[in-house]
Amino acid sequence: MIINTKRFGPIKIDENQVITFISPILGFGELQKYVFIQSEEEQHPFEFLQSIEDENLTFIVTDPFTFFKEYEFQLDSHWVEALEVYSEGEVQIMAIVTARSAEDITCNLKAPIVLNRTRNIAAQIVIEDGNYTTRQPLLGGKKGEDSGADLIQK
Repeated sequence: MIINTKRFGPIKIDENQVITFISPILGFGELQKYVFIQSEEEQHPFEFLQSIEDENLTFIVTDPFTFFKEYEFQLDSHWVEALEVYSEGEVQIMAIVTARSAEDITCNLKAPIVLNRTRNIAAQIVIEDGNYTTRQPLLGGKKGEDSGADLIQK
């Protein structure tokens, strides 16, 4: 199957690569189908999450454990059931990365994407407990540290 993308142009994907979000990415409730696109650089820690329903929508994502070794949360039983998780090995956690500038790159640790790679289903969940933020500085800072990036400055 060929999908059109604004960032990559037309790309060929296997239908088995399509990830269906059973709980949508916040703010994009009408979009459920995505595909992961690997960076061309072999050791790159980032991937792209491309909507196959909106060619203009691409998220940068990463494995949060690469940058935040102490990151942890408990997946509620509701999500274990909804994502049909039968073993820990089926689960992959990804976090959306936002790059506002070279000095302002953040990672959403408050609402990670939980993916069942075996069944190609995912959900973005909001972690209720913990000290995580939607704008955790990717380079530098400590777990849960808030840099004040959420404040509106005029």
